[in-house]
Amino acid sequence: MNEKKMELIETGMKLFSLKGYHKTSIQEIASESGISKGAFYLYFESKEDFILTALKYSHSQITKKIADTSGKNYPARENLAKQINLVTNYLYKHRDFIIMHFREDISIGDHAVKLFQQMKIDTYHWLKENIQSIYGTKVDHYLFDIIIQLEGLLNGYFQWIVIEQVEIERERIGQYIVQRLDDIVQGILLEKENPLIPITNLPTHYQSIINEKKIEEDLRNILGTIKNKISSIDTEKEERERLYKVVDIVSQKVMKKERQNIMIQGLLAHFTSIPELKKECKKVADLLQIKLLD
Repeated sequence: MNEKKMELIETGMKLFSLKGYHKTSIQEIASESGISKGAFYLYFESKEDFILTALKYSHSQITKKIADTSGKNYPARENLAKQINLVTNYLYKHRDFIIMHFREDISIGDHAVKLFQQMKIDTYHWLKENIQSIYGTKVDHYLFDIIIQLEGLLNGYFQWIVIEQVEIERERIGQYIVQRLDDIVQGILLEKENPLIPITNLPTHYQSIINEKKIEEDLRNILGTIKNKISSIDTEKEERERLYKVVDIVSQKVMKKERQNIMIQGLLAHFTSIPELKKECKKVADLLQIKLLD
């Protein structure tokens, strides 16, 4: 997303927070951003498209912040606590924008339903990965129950922060909730009860996302291996640089939601004649269920 589009979104979110969605016009958003109303439509099809994009942008921002924290290799409990603190601070910063959605009847169609479903799935994976990082395989039998209880705990505090506008110790909430999570997990493991909702009861669309994420992770690892092997292949520098570029293009193509398998087949053909890379090419082909070209 380019800088001007992000600036428009930030400006619109501030105006919506101050005046409300229905009382804020496209002209106001454009004028406040220093562009014409006509230029606004170069970035967004309509006001509904704008608010939907703003919601996606907001979700991507907090997701990126969480990912950045995860990448710093903190101990698992500290990692989750810091992530919860980040989300909490983000809620405080954009509280008025979030409240607007509760107060006003905003119709943005089926796209919003899909977006909120994706947010729900992303939250599931966020909590699942953190719980498994902290407690390991010993909680696998109770994983769904623990995720639901942690999500309920978080949502309870977040709703009081946003809707009732209570003030809390922002830097303490993460550690506090992680300690409550410990209480939940210890109690469940001590009682040794059967889970209320077994992990096998996970809805199908959640499972399909899990499978896709695993495929994406495997593809990243294999393509990384291909890049590493290219560096040790006995060939001209120009040829090595060309192969690196092909790997980058393959990476872009395989990570798209709608993959063009014919194009990926053609790109992989650049590597199949190189003995050192045949094994990895076969793995990529198997994951994507495509046939390697000779």
